[in-house]
Amino acid sequence: MISPTEQTVLNHIDDDELIRWVQELTRIPSVWRPETGEGEEKAARWIEARCREMGLETHFQEVAPGRPNVIAIYGNGRGPTLMFEGHTDVVTEGDASAWTHPPFAAEIENGRIYGRGANDMKAGLVCALIATKAIVESRVRLKGDILIGAVCDEEGQMLGIKDFVRRGWADRVDAAIICEPEENHLCIAQKGVMWIRVVLHGDMAHGAMPLTGVNSAYPMARFLTWVQELEQEEIAHHGNHPHLGQPSITPTILLSPPRGHGEPQNNVMPGATEVTLDFRLLPEQDPDALTARVEGFLKDLVAQDGRLRYDMEVLEVRPATATDPEHPVVTTLASAYQDLTGQAPIYGGVPGSTDGTILNWKKGIPIVTCGPGDIHIPHHIDEWVSIDEIKTAARMYVLAAMRYLGVED
Repeated sequence: MISPTEQTVLNHIDDDELIRWVQELTRIPSVWRPETGEGEEKAARWIEARCREMGLETHFQEVAPGRPNVIAIYGNGRGPTLMFEGHTDVVTEGDASAWTHPPFAAEIENGRIYGRGANDMKAGLVCALIATKAIVESRVRLKGDILIGAVCDEEGQMLGIKDFVRRGWADRVDAAIICEPEENHLCIAQKGVMWIRVVLHGDMAHGAMPLTGVNSAYPMARFLTWVQELEQEEIAHHGNHPHLGQPSITPTILLSPPRGHGEPQNNVMPGATEVTLDFRLLPEQDPDALTARVEGFLKDLVAQDGRLRYDMEVLEVRPATATDPEHPVVTTLASAYQDLTGQAPIYGGVPGSTDGTILNWKKGIPIVTCGPGDIHIPHHIDEWVSIDEIKTAARMYVLAAMRYLGVED
């Protein structure tokens, strides 16, 4: 039930401003384009300006050239801290002529805002800003702090959130709401990810005289067949997670020859073959154990022919996460959703990793991923976000902050 104090804060939300801010931020292209050095800086400056206008303690910190983080704090530092987290980078718009609406026009049609990044995830960031603004303007005093983290490079190597942790900001965070597009569902689990690159080396030879070399393609075929068997073994062992489904191991990049080993030719037998494996992990899976399994098979494989050798590199590991549904950061969001919609909250999981993965893995911060936007729309042509979901999310964030942190008398 929404209390009179909570309703007072909710009344400070200006829906016209909310929609306008989503449009303004979406209209700032923040695709990372290394060839020009263009990235998130203009979007970050826009967020910094809104935070300073609210009177928040605001920090603008460069992570890499043209790639800053914005951290803004509301509170007095005397209680717990609830973080609202989002990223300012968006993926490429691709072929702009394929869009029904120009990708950075943020046009409105049939209750939707169209634009690259509107869904993933500028709407969620703006909802956090507007929710904080409503609390500030109402002069309600919380028993703890709100920290807004608008970070760079989530779509790449997650440099922004890693820098946030490295600089010590995460040390003060007690719980985090990751404002990614989840249709305002409460996602309390996330799959982990591990990327492994394997290169098998033989000896290049003329295609007409294959016996003069060692073809790296055949042992790679045996390796990939084993990988498929390993995936089935993991599925059989771990089954279906209630929110995440099955684990998976997917070969995503297959090159023969690899980059830097010359151009492929019809009459040249490749001397090396490379594959990248994309592991999507459930909370109970052990990345180190899986890595050992892969390397063990590769050692056995090359032992069959002394002319073969392998290189293996673990490119990235981000473990899976799971948050207790009874944790206050979950229950306060759940009660907010129910009070605002009259419906029971929907719980789910995230099939990929988010910045929240790093917060949970590196610092043990309880996270819940919850924000406006159709789950299946990110990275698509004609990306859009529902205005109704935006309005609900901003109000959910208000109530969650007030209920998680508490309100002073």
